This record gives sequence, structure tokens and C-alpha cells, in this order.
Amino acid sequence: MSASHLAARAPRQERSAQTWARVLHVAMAIFAERGWEGFTITEVCRRVEVSPTSIYARTDGKVGLFRAAHEAWLEEMADGEAELRRELAARFGDGDETALLRAAWAIAEMHDRNAAVLRAVIGRAIVDDTLRARGAEVSRALVARLADSVPGDPGRARDAVAGFYAQAVLRTAVGADFLTSGSESLDDFVARMMRSLPAERG
Repeated sequence: MSASHLAARAPRQERSAQTWARVLHVAMAIFAERGWEGFTITEVCRRVEVSPTSIYARTDGKVGLFRAAHEAWLEEMADGEAELRRELAARFGDGDETALLRAAWAIAEMHDRNAAVLRAVIGRAIVDDTLRARGAEVSRALVARLADSVPGDPGRARDAVAGFYAQAVLRTAVGADFLTSGSESLDDFVARMMRSLPAERG
């Protein structure tokens, strides 16, 4: 857990903890809907029906609330990744021959399921160095985990997974129709990622 999240002074009582968890969840939803400028403590309070003082008692204003909400969202993403990888193993089998395909699908589906928040985060990270650094840390760790699941040359696996990730970030940031005529389905996107892999040298 990052220092920024620890600085949010999380409550100890169960009822307060549940309310705080809802505050963080709603905060990220508002950020996804309205971007940084539209993300306000006033709107969070209105939707959750809490007072501004209850938020200021736990975090240092808008930036602190966003950092805490972002960390809570990252934890949700980590839980979702574990469940998704189990789903993909059931869908494609857990053998070595499908490992790279499963990695491609994991990246594609994680970005697709979380597109609204990720799009807002990517946009904000351009001007927020702290958010960019945290995103880079989490992204590198995800690429490493998925690459470690792919047998064979570790360098080739990492390059392939990093390439998948870069394509998914682009698709999320600018839309599924940016590189194709018409909106590209997720199946077609994964197929294109797999075709982009360089041939193994003999």
C-alpha cells in the first residue's frame, strides 16, 4: 500500500470504514465521468450523503482524496486480475501453448472492463507526475507478472506482453476505431495483437 493511501487516515470502526469505502468508490466514478476538473469533494459528498468535514478529516483535500480513491481502485483491479486469469485459464486451458494468448486477453479485458476510469487516469497522468509514476509502477508489475506466466525466452515474453499493453493503452485512450475503419471488437483486437508478434527465429 502506498504512502499516499496510508495518508488517507482510514477509519477503524466498521460502519465508518464502509462509508469511507463508498466515498472512495464514488470518487473514482465521478473522476471517470467528469475528469479532473469535474471531480469535486462537493459532488462526492452529495452522492454519498456525507459532510465535507468527514472527508477533510480523513484526507488532505481534493488531491489527497483522489490519491486514496486511486489506490483503492488499484486494489479492486488486482482482485479483478486474479479472477480474470482464472476465467481465462478455464476458457483456454492453462497449458503453456495458450499462455501468450491468455496474457493478451487478460490485458485486453482488463482495459475494456475499466475503460472509463483508465481513460481518465491516462489523461490526468500526462500532467500529474505522481500519478504517472504510480501508473508506471503498477503497469510494469502487471507486465512482469503476465510475462512470467509465458514459457520460453523471458525477454521475448516480456517484449510481447509489453507490446500488448502498449496497444491496449492506445486503444483505451483514443478509442477502438483509431487504427481501424469502424469500431474494432475485442476479439478482433486480440487477434490483431497476436498477429503483431514477431516470428520466432529458428
